[in-house]
Amino acid sequence: MNEAPKIPRRKVMQAGLAGLGLLAGGGVSSLLAGGCKPKAPRGEPGKPPLDSRFTYDISAFERTDPAQLLYREAESIPTGFEAPRCLAVDAHDLLYVGGDQAVKVFGTNGRPLSTRYELPGRPWALAPAERGLLWVALQDHVEAYRVTGEVAVRGDALGAKACLTGLAVAGATLYVADAGNREIVRCDLQGRVLGRFGRLKSGDGNPGFLIPSPYFHVVAGADGLLWVNNPGRHRLEAYTLDGKFELGWGQSSMAVEGFCGCCNPVYFARLPDGRFVTSEKGLNRIKVYNAQGQFAGVVAGPEHLVKDRELARKACANCQIGFGFDVACDSQGRVLALDPATRLVRVFVPKATPPPS
Repeated sequence: MNEAPKIPRRKVMQAGLAGLGLLAGGGVSSLLAGGCKPKAPRGEPGKPPLDSRFTYDISAFERTDPAQLLYREAESIPTGFEAPRCLAVDAHDLLYVGGDQAVKVFGTNGRPLSTRYELPGRPWALAPAERGLLWVALQDHVEAYRVTGEVAVRGDALGAKACLTGLAVAGATLYVADAGNREIVRCDLQGRVLGRFGRLKSGDGNPGFLIPSPYFHVVAGADGLLWVNNPGRHRLEAYTLDGKFELGWGQSSMAVEGFCGCCNPVYFARLPDGRFVTSEKGLNRIKVYNAQGQFAGVVAGPEHLVKDRELARKACANCQIGFGFDVACDSQGRVLALDPATRLVRVFVPKATPPPS
């Protein structure tokens, strides 16, 4: 098994940004200047063509080696949303799915519960928390809801460029991934801003986040670190809870061990034993890496996930086409993936798990 390339803090800070100028410069600003609203795809009349480095023939990689498949699909859960966007699992394995302008809750049997949260806008990320609170990321601010559906907290507005796509709670701090401003925002549990980190050239000593499209996720790990995807750099990165870079792992590659395209992985989650589950768009793959970042196997490959292969190819060449599968894990080690095409939550279980009789 190949060792994952780990990038310690010193090496990252010594490395230049050669070859990444397209992502770090005006291209990122123009793509995200309108917040979460995608702009016209590059390559249309009047638009600069997509750089050839990010145009791939993915057909050779659309089949998965059966020996690498660690999971099988067990069931699917209809969301009932026209535009499902995000999902999360709480400490009791209840499933929360956000879409349209609401959040629905499903029991461990996949059946919808009566609990429903009505929202003032489209939800972009969810984080169930203690005391029955559900944190929701809207485009420019966060809100926390009680089980009754009442708003308990309404956070500070984070500006016209904000595009809030990830949430995590660790202790008394809420971490918000802002894809529009390309930074992590630290807030207290009243939604008040405490600080920020990770923006390119901010002088905070971190390598900087490259976020070409509105996919930016954050997970508070049981290891005491804050894990963030840096999709323009094709890796996951770990930070201290006060925002200091510790390490990163991942590599740009079309091969199954790496992350392809201009910006992957787009989502990730942690299994109960600390392993990582990653999700890629374009060449849609959901994979498993061990706690040290070494490739372990595949949950589902492109041939299992996507029927519209032409759309997948377009998404691989144009990062503004949203075709990523948000993922979450429950205490049983199941992987739940939100399918934006079928509007289903697709449930994958380890192959060692016997099928229901």
